[in-house]
Amino acid sequence: NVANSVAESIQGLTPGVTVRNSGRPGGGAKIDIRGAGTFAGNNPLYIIDGMYSDATPDFNPQDVESIQVLKDASAAAIYGSRAANGVIIITTKKGREGALQITGNVRTGVQTIPKRYDLMNANEYAATAKTLYTNAGQAIPTSLTTDFNSNYNTDWQDEFFRTGNIQDYTIGVSGGTRTSNYYLSGNYFKNKGPVIGNGFERAGFRINTTGERGRVKFGENLLISYTQDDPIAGDIFINPFTDILLTPPTIPVQDRIRFATATNPEGWGIGQANAYSNTTAGNVLALQSLQQQNQYNFKLRGNFFTDVTLFKGLFYRFNLGGESSFDRFKGFRRPGTVRQGTPSPIATADENRYNFRSFLFEHTLNLERTFGVHRVSAVAGFSNQTFADEILTGQKTGFLPNGNGVYDLTNLNQGSNDAATSFANKWNIVGFLARANYNYNERYLVSLTFRRDGDSRLSTGNKWGNFYSASGAWRISRENFYHLDFLNDLKLRASYGELGNTEFLRPWQYLGLINPQLVTIFGSGSTQVPAAINTQLANSDLKWERKKTLNVGLEGSTRIGFSFTADYFIAKTSDVLTSIPIPATTGNIGGNPPVNAASLENRGFELSLTYRPKNAKIFQWDATLNFTSIRNKVTGLGDIGSKTYIQLGDARTQIGRAIGEWYVLKSDGIFQTQAEIDAYRDKNGQRFQPDAKPGDIRYISQTGIGPIDQDKDRTFVGSPWAKFESGLILNGSYKNFTLSLQLYGVYGNKIYNRPRYQLDNMNSDHNYRSGVVPWTSSNATEYPRAAINSNDNGIKMNVLPFTDRWLEDGSYLRLRNVEIGYTFNKDMLRRIGFQGARIFVSGQNLFTITKYTGYDPDITGVNIFERGLDNGQYPSLRIIMAGVNFNF
Repeated sequence: NVANSVAESIQGLTPGVTVRNSGRPGGGAKIDIRGAGTFAGNNPLYIIDGMYSDATPDFNPQDVESIQVLKDASAAAIYGSRAANGVIIITTKKGREGALQITGNVRTGVQTIPKRYDLMNANEYAATAKTLYTNAGQAIPTSLTTDFNSNYNTDWQDEFFRTGNIQDYTIGVSGGTRTSNYYLSGNYFKNKGPVIGNGFERAGFRINTTGERGRVKFGENLLISYTQDDPIAGDIFINPFTDILLTPPTIPVQDRIRFATATNPEGWGIGQANAYSNTTAGNVLALQSLQQQNQYNFKLRGNFFTDVTLFKGLFYRFNLGGESSFDRFKGFRRPGTVRQGTPSPIATADENRYNFRSFLFEHTLNLERTFGVHRVSAVAGFSNQTFADEILTGQKTGFLPNGNGVYDLTNLNQGSNDAATSFANKWNIVGFLARANYNYNERYLVSLTFRRDGDSRLSTGNKWGNFYSASGAWRISRENFYHLDFLNDLKLRASYGELGNTEFLRPWQYLGLINPQLVTIFGSGSTQVPAAINTQLANSDLKWERKKTLNVGLEGSTRIGFSFTADYFIAKTSDVLTSIPIPATTGNIGGNPPVNAASLENRGFELSLTYRPKNAKIFQWDATLNFTSIRNKVTGLGDIGSKTYIQLGDARTQIGRAIGEWYVLKSDGIFQTQAEIDAYRDKNGQRFQPDAKPGDIRYISQTGIGPIDQDKDRTFVGSPWAKFESGLILNGSYKNFTLSLQLYGVYGNKIYNRPRYQLDNMNSDHNYRSGVVPWTSSNATEYPRAAINSNDNGIKMNVLPFTDRWLEDGSYLRLRNVEIGYTFNKDMLRRIGFQGARIFVSGQNLFTITKYTGYDPDITGVNIFERGLDNGQYPSLRIIMAGVNFNF
C-alpha cells in the first residue's frame, strides 16, 4: 500500500536490484540489476502482461498481481538481444471464479522535504560578507552598510518548499465462472509536490478478461491511462535546488518598488551590481511564476492472447500486443529577468508532440510431458515487434500582453519568428526462440535456451545475432547419501549464457548524414554559396553489446522455517558503446561517433535469508534480509589515442578501475604556521605550495615534485559505487493488527557534494552555510582562509572544485517503508454489507542515518560516468499516508 509507483514496489524485492527514485512526483525511478554493464543505458526490459516495453511502468501499482525479476542469463536468454540489463516480468490482476466482488482503496497523505541546509540569515550573511570583502582588500558594498535593509531576511528554502499532498483512489470489480473471469479497475492519483509549481496527476482504467471454450482459452489485458506532469521550471543557468541555497537572504522574493525595471517589470528580487547583493544566483520563485510547463500523456497498452490445446501436453499460443502513446508538451515564458547578467527573454511559446506506436506478434508452441520420474518441457516460437515514432516541435516568440497587461495566449497569431521541426522513425526486432527443460525426479534439472534476433537498426552485416544459455541444478537433498535433517532442502545450481543490449540504438545510426548549409565563401567576396556538411559520420559496424554471464548459486531451507539463497556471478560485457575522438578535419559537427569499443566486467555476491516460524499461531511474523556486493571494472576502452581513461568532470573512467571513480587533488588539513609551509618541500628543496599562507589547504603531491600541479597531482580518492547494499523486510500480525517495515542501507560510496562546494566557495558573493567561519590567526577553524573575488593565489587554491574536500561518505541506513494496519471483524462487516475492510497508516523515509550533509544520499547521478555527483537533485520525500481498503 505504501508504493506510489510500480518501480517503488520493486524496492527490496530481491538482492542485486537497486531502485533509485528521483523524488519528483511523476519522476519515475532508475532500476539497476546487478550493477552497471554498459555506458549507454542500464534500464531493464519490462514484460507487462506479455507486452515488451523499455519504459519504466507508469500505471497504478495496485493493479499488480506479481513481479518477477530475471537476473542471470539462464532465465533471461529467452529475450535475447534485449535482456543484458535484466528482465522484469509484471503480471496484473485477474478475476477469480465466484460472485461479483467490488474492492476499493482510498489513500491520502502529505509529503515534505525531510532535510534542509542550515544557512546564514541576513545578519549572519552581512557580517560574513563584510569580512570577505575586507579580506580581499575591496570596498564593502553599500547593500551591507548604508543600504542594508533589516526587513529583508528571506529564507529561500521556506519560500520554495511547501507541504505536498497525495490523493489516491482505486476501485475494482472482479468475478468469474469456471470458464471465464474478469477484472476491471479505475484509478485516480493526484500529487501536489512539496515544492512550488510541481505536481502530477494520473488517471487509468484497466480491463482484464479470460475465457475458455473447449480446447481454446483466450483473453485480453487492456490499460488506458492519462497523465499530466507539471515539472519544476529551470533553465541552463538555474538549478532550483542549488539556487535557493545560493541566493542571499538580503534579497526579497519580490519588491516592485526597489527592483522593478524595464527588463524586470514585476520587481523580482535578483542580484544587482553594488546594490543589495552582487550575486548571480537566480530567483527560483520568479522563474516558477514566469515559466509555465505542462506535459500530457495519453496511453493505450494491452495484449490479446489465444491458447489452443493441440494434443495432451502440447498447446499453441498466439500473443498480440500493442502500445500507443501520445505526448504533448506546452510551455510559455513571460518576459522578466530572474538572474543578474542574464537578459530578459521575449515572450516565447513552445509546443511539442511525440507519438509512439509498437505492436508485438508472437507465436509459440509449448510442450509439457511427464514419463514417470522424467519431466520434459519445451517452447519454440517466433516474435516480431514493430516500432514507430513521430516528433513535431514548434515555437513562436514576440507575444504581447493584452490590455490588462496579461499574457493569455488567446491569439497565437500575435507571435512571430515561427520555428518548427519534425521527424519520424520506424524499426522492428524479429526473433526466433527455443527452450528445452529436463527434470529427473526433482533431483537433476537441465535447461537449454537459444534465441536468434534481427534488428533493423543495424547495418546489413550486423542485423542478426545469436544468444543462448545453459543451466543445470542438482538437488543434493534428494540423494540417498544426504542425511542432514535440519537442512531438509539443498540445491546447487549453475548457469552460463550470452545476452544482448540494444538500448543505445537509434534508427539509421549506422548511416552518415549530410545536410545542406549556406556557410561556404569562395574567393575574396562575402557571398555565401550552397554547401554541405557532415551532421553524422557513418559507422556501419555498429552492433549489439554482448554480455556473457557465469552464475553459481546455492539455495536451501530448514524444517523450522529458515531459507536462504546465495549467488556468485561474473558478467563480462564486450562491444560496449563509447565515443571515439576524431580529428576536426573530418568536418563532422555531430560529435564523436559511437563505436562498440569498450569492455566491462562485473563480479558480485548476493545473499537472501528468510525466516518464517512454522508454528506461529496468534502472533505471526517473517523476516527477510538481503545483501548485495558488486564490483565493476573497465577492461577496455578501444582506441582513444594515448589515453587509457575517459575524463568527465572530476570523475575518471580508467582501464583496470571502476566506472567514474573520483580523480581529484588530495588534501591534508590546513597549514597553521608559515614554518609548516616552508618545511613542505620536495627532495630538491622546491616548496610544494609557494603561494600558500597560514590558513590555506595543504595538498598532497603525487609526483613528489613541487610545486603542486593541478593535473598531475590528482589521484583516485574514492568510488561512487557502494561496497555493499543491504535490506531488511519485517512483517508481523497479531490478531487484527498488522505491521510491516523495510530498512535499506548502503555502505562505502563517495558522493561529490556540488551544492556544498558552491556554498563553501567563499570567493564569490552568495549565501553560505551557517557555522562556516574562515580560518584566521586568532581563530583557527576547519575552514580555510577566504575572500570574495580575491587575486590571492593561496585563496584560489582553497576553492578549487577538483579536490577531495567536496567528497563525502554516501553511506546511509534508511527506514524506507513502514505500515500499521487494522482489519475489521468480518461478522461486524457483514451486518453492513461488506465482506472485508482494513484501515492503515504508512510512512516512507521516516528517518535516515547518514554522515552526508546534502539533501539526500540516495542520488541518481548525472550520467553513468558521474554516478556519484550530487548536482542539486530532487531529494527523496518523507511521506505520511492514511487509508482504507474494503470489499463487498
